[in-house]
Amino acid sequence: MAEDIEPNLNLSAPIDPSRRSLILGGLAGATALLAGLPPLAASAAEAADAGNPFHILFVLYEKFTLQDFAGANEVFARLPNVKVSIASPLGGTITSDTHVPIGASQRLADVQNCDLICVPGGTDRSTMLTPEVQQNLRRLSDGAKYVTSICNGSLILGAAGLLKGRRSACHWAQRNLLPQYGAIPDPARVVVDGRYMSGGGVTAGIDFALTAAAVLRGPVQAQVIQLLMEYEPDPPFHSGRPDTAPPEVLAAFKIQYAALAKIAGLVKS
Repeated sequence: MAEDIEPNLNLSAPIDPSRRSLILGGLAGATALLAGLPPLAASAAEAADAGNPFHILFVLYEKFTLQDFAGANEVFARLPNVKVSIASPLGGTITSDTHVPIGASQRLADVQNCDLICVPGGTDRSTMLTPEVQQNLRRLSDGAKYVTSICNGSLILGAAGLLKGRRSACHWAQRNLLPQYGAIPDPARVVVDGRYMSGGGVTAGIDFALTAAAVLRGPVQAQVIQLLMEYEPDPPFHSGRPDTAPPEVLAAFKIQYAALAKIAGLVKS
């Protein structure tokens, strides 16, 4: 970002319902998601504005996927009256699967509470599957207003027993693993099931975060951040999912990512 921007916001000013319905159009798909949310969504925002900052906790680990975290953090960190913190199983520096280090994370066991817990995906989830880490995920989730994930981070929540009977998104290649944890796979880019929110693979983390931002601070503020980010996707290709990728792209994927293609059912055993 070229410069730091500190906007003047009047969060207490009411928004005319007719304007609100028009403004919602900028978050494609968010309208339908938000319409089904319980009153908890409104009360969470009111409580955060009236008192302490709303605490969003990212739980990272070795070989987490940087974009999962970075896209959502770009949105959350710019919300008013929000505190974003990072924890990891052992604390300290953790390194993404593209070799980018993130320093000064808290030890997960030392985090007392949070309002929203978010677990991004990664290429090695083993450090998140230990009994101690899983217990801490359950503890923090029990006290959180929202339990969320990005990409295959939903598999980590599932392994902790947090998604039983819940609809959830996941990376397309691993979505079919969700039922083994009692979760219901949903192919949507963003899935909201009560206080549970999830984003699909990698780039869907931005869509997820904008949806959550609209819940926490309203659709106007969410779209202010969208505008600041110039988030107007117009990819040069349309190969983001198997059903849109050309045959030659699928063939190359099966060779380069054979194990993932097998999990996804793109190749027969």
